[in-house]
Amino acid sequence: MPRQRNARERAELLNEYGHRLGARGDDERALSFYAQAAQADPAWAAPWFNIGLLHKYFGDWAQSLRANREALLRESGHQGACWNLGIAATALRDWRSAREAWQRYGLPVEPGEDALEIDCGLAPVRLDPDGRGEVVWCDRLDPARARIRNVPLPDSGHRYADIVLNDGAPNGTRRIGEREYAVFDQLELWQASPYATFEAWIETSQPDSLAALAERAHREHGQAQDWTDSVRHLCRACSLGDPDGGHDHPPLEPDGDAAGARWVGLAATDEAAARAILDDWLHAHPAARLLQFRLAVPAGAAD
Repeated sequence: MPRQRNARERAELLNEYGHRLGARGDDERALSFYAQAAQADPAWAAPWFNIGLLHKYFGDWAQSLRANREALLRESGHQGACWNLGIAATALRDWRSAREAWQRYGLPVEPGEDALEIDCGLAPVRLDPDGRGEVVWCDRLDPARARIRNVPLPDSGHRYADIVLNDGAPNGTRRIGEREYAVFDQLELWQASPYATFEAWIETSQPDSLAALAERAHREHGQAQDWTDSVRHLCRACSLGDPDGGHDHPPLEPDGDAAGARWVGLAATDEAAARAILDDWLHAHPAARLLQFRLAVPAGAAD
């Protein structure tokens, strides 16, 4: 007669079924098996963490917060549950719970009800990780939020200074000089930027002069970026790894009516501000010509 499984063994089996279903993309059934595992062994934290993890990817923040709290009731030092609780609380703007989560994780955060502002440095964040997966540089405001400092490409739907909610698991790397930075995936837009994205095709014999355009945009608290040289289409393997450690990926070529010109992204609050920035720069660089200019992404247009 086969030995009867104890509560933990039954829960482990159900939890493993959940993993297998999740690996096949059947998240709803995986969630059901995790719930059965939690019921089979009410003292075990792992199923609750897995429930919270799936709700994080669903964007069900209240459910994710609840599940991670349940995991921490059963295992107070569960680092993954602490982190995902912090993400869920940040998404909900529940600053008391977010501060509690980061404290429990071990970060030097004071308790309180106020919005959290921690300078976590520079980080690359992958926008729309299940789609085009554009990686932009951001200023991390806290462990779960980052403000975009590039001008994202128009098809991203995002803009300069959007604040995005980011995951905590590194997914690839990018380099500046000798320093390597972990890439974090975006989970959702947390706060929309007041800036719109404009695109311009500029003919100039001195591409280095476009740095002065960025400086002029900065005086309006905006941004300008020469997409012609700064954007590369990466294969998936390199995007999720180290793009500087594999094969070459050439810069993106400009397209449209002005092929061969510099393709520039400009972030400004409105069209008048964008045109003023361009006019000032063109006045200072009379050999340059503006070939085309248009609104690419309106303010408040991110998904």
